[in-house]
Amino acid sequence: MAMPAVDPVQSVDHVQWPIPLGASPQARLFYQQLLGLREVRDPALDRPGTLRFSLGWQRLDLSEGRYTGVAPQAHLALRVRDLCALADRLAAAQVRVEASPLPTGEGRLYVEDPFGNRLELIELHPQHIDSAKGQGVTDFQHAV
Repeated sequence: MAMPAVDPVQSVDHVQWPIPLGASPQARLFYQQLLGLREVRDPALDRPGTLRFSLGWQRLDLSEGRYTGVAPQAHLALRVRDLCALADRLAAAQVRVEASPLPTGEGRLYVEDPFGNRLELIELHPQHIDSAKGQGVTDFQHAV
């Protein structure tokens, strides 16, 4: 089968995770207050038990429902700034923080949200190379 000329999948639009019924206040505390994510609302999509948080141009959606847990290796990796301050804030809130630096020496932590969903928090060096073409995120330019 021939590969398409352009990659058909461009990026992650959003990730949706289940949370237990009635857990929206606890989820809001963890994601908005502790991690500092901005909650976004959409009147066309909002319904009771659904939360949305901005991840740059992407989104994390949480939806209350029947919750069965997650696989231990499943996780969402988030790039962060000031990993040490974030780790301190999480630890002060009694969240278990597992330090696991990347082999390159860049900072990485693992934490779990109140529902057992695993998060990998990564702080990359500014010079980090993001693509096979050798372009870092700071090298991106958009022409109109």
